[in-house]
Amino acid sequence: MRRPLLAHVAGAVVAGVLALGIGVPWWALLREAGAGAGWGVLVEERILGRLAYTAGQAFASTLLAVLLGLPAAIAFGTVRVPGARVWRALFTVPFVMPSVVAAIALLAWVGPRGLLPLDLRDTIWIVLLAHATYNVGIVVRVVGGYLEGLAPRLHEAAAVLGAHGWARLLRVTLPVAAPAVLAAATLVFVFCFTSFGVIMILAPAPAFATLEVEVYRAAARRVDLVEAAALATLQLVVVMSLVVLYTRWQRGLAHRVQRSAAPPPPPRGRASWALVGVSVALAGIATLAPPAALAVQAFIPPGASAPTLAAFEGVMGRSSVIGLTDGQSALRNSLAIASAATALALLLGTTAAYAIVRGGWTALDALTLLPLATSAVTLGLGVLLSYPGVAAAPAAIPVAHALLAFPFVARVLVSGWRGLEGSLAPAAASLGASPARTLWRVELPLLAPAILSATGFALAISLGEFGATLVLRRPETATLPIAIFERLGRPGAAHYAEALALAFVLLALTAMVVLLFEILARRRGGAVAGEL
Repeated sequence: MRRPLLAHVAGAVVAGVLALGIGVPWWALLREAGAGAGWGVLVEERILGRLAYTAGQAFASTLLAVLLGLPAAIAFGTVRVPGARVWRALFTVPFVMPSVVAAIALLAWVGPRGLLPLDLRDTIWIVLLAHATYNVGIVVRVVGGYLEGLAPRLHEAAAVLGAHGWARLLRVTLPVAAPAVLAAATLVFVFCFTSFGVIMILAPAPAFATLEVEVYRAAARRVDLVEAAALATLQLVVVMSLVVLYTRWQRGLAHRVQRSAAPPPPPRGRASWALVGVSVALAGIATLAPPAALAVQAFIPPGASAPTLAAFEGVMGRSSVIGLTDGQSALRNSLAIASAATALALLLGTTAAYAIVRGGWTALDALTLLPLATSAVTLGLGVLLSYPGVAAAPAAIPVAHALLAFPFVARVLVSGWRGLEGSLAPAAASLGASPARTLWRVELPLLAPAILSATGFALAISLGEFGATLVLRRPETATLPIAIFERLGRPGAAHYAEALALAFVLLALTAMVVLLFEILARRRGGAVAGEL
């Protein structure tokens, strides 16, 4: 079938935007790293130690996340769990929860002033716990969704082998789930490897700095852009290699899964019900305990004997403390930046999806993940080096947010576009409709559920973005995550209570945005589960 010219134009536009938004900053990093003794930094014992630590904690965090999430994923994928749709939605909360909120939520749960008064700050344990609870939902979503699509064949294979109970789990389910576990673990590893906000808040001691944190400290504190660029380039190579592997594995999973209309059977016997209950409860506690603790302490801060709104009232007023952004300004900035970033991400994501599906730009499918391989701080530093004049402009932050949200928007829309009836475009063309008219009058209205889901994700990502904003921000563009971080860096119970209040506002706002657009998507034709 002849590809429409409009789709090729769309592909060229997206490729150009990625070249300017990602390629040029990458080149600026490489150029800066090559200046002076930049590359020599990478063989220093200090840097090699940071690389080893970053990879080691990411591996341990990934292993813990898989151990916590895999039992629930197997339960959701192989048996009919009561309230499965609600549980899946709840498990998605940490995935869209800003990293700053995830960090302070964990402090509200197990911090020195938390519901469980354990001071784990500046220890490896709080790093592993934060990363694991933050990423359990990815394991449940990827592995559970994969197994659910294969559920009928799993039961047939188990019947043929005569495997039941533990034998079925070990001989059938786990071997079949292995590719999905590997794909989910790779994605979790990438997020843990590039961790920034969690480390800056929970373990700011130099011994626990990841490469991402070292990039920020080299650029912002030591003003050593050569070292920062070299470290960012090293991290970029590692993460890009992992993203390429993930893309291949994820594409293989998509080809294997064939959705079945038949729901999985319910658990059989008390023992099976008990295992399902324990599995879901384990993942549920790990996922939901921190945000629940945050909700409690936001209204009953440490030292208070009854619920109070004093922290909310104080933080939403004009701040008289130098260096602290008031809550109203931060909220206004967050909403304005998120709206602009989402509009840009949707425009770019829709254009990319159209080029990939209708124009056959298959290479662009992999290129849409480039911003995912470019961590937030690395992107901010690259923009700072390549466009120093633009980086100081207020528009720099929404553009950076749009680039970071673009991969998720594109994946959702590509998945939705591929789910449309393939004969729609040829049928419209046979009736005399141009490709542009077909796109506007036929395809985009049918893609409304996917567009609404993508909108919710883009808004959530922008609202919670921390790393790039910290690099590019100006005092008048501070967002909610920045305002939270400012207060956590100040001593005193009042500042901590205000940080809790702002974190709850950001968590509630993010959750409402995602929930609202998912509800709208369902009303327009059903929620679309985009690819991660």
